[in-house]
Amino acid sequence: MDYVITSLIVLVATLLLVVEVAFIPGFGVTGFLGVLSMVGAVFYSFFLISTLAGWITLAIACAICVSLFLWALYGNLLDRVALKKNIDSTVKDDELKKFAIGDKGVTRTRLALIGEAEINGEVVEVKSESGFVDEGVDVEVVRVTGDLVFVKTIK
Repeated sequence: MDYVITSLIVLVATLLLVVEVAFIPGFGVTGFLGVLSMVGAVFYSFFLISTLAGWITLAIACAICVSLFLWALYGNLLDRVALKKNIDSTVKDDELKKFAIGDKGVTRTRLALIGEAEINGEVVEVKSESGFVDEGVDVEVVRVTGDLVFVKTIK
């Protein structure tokens, strides 16, 4: 009877792990219960049946876990949750080309190194090279790199 109980626990653990690997992405409650059931079956075999039964159960549990891992890795199960679209655009490419070194504007928010300024009639996120700048202060564009416009205060 103990062998039947161990076999059922291993079967339930395997089903829980298959559900976790095949249908539920990530590691959640189902996977935790599956691993816990598998460990429980091994302990049950070691302590209530015999040492030999424990080693056999441990070998079967390891074989099942390795098989499930390889199935998940090479069985195209990860394709369902993998990102398949290549993103080749960048943020504000055309917007920042409107600003040149020497353009002048006014800060609309406090620049705690980064904030908003109105330059050439457009509101843009800017980074201060002059440290903290209050709202309503005149600024000048000193460089435009990547997706940032760098400004300094005009004295």
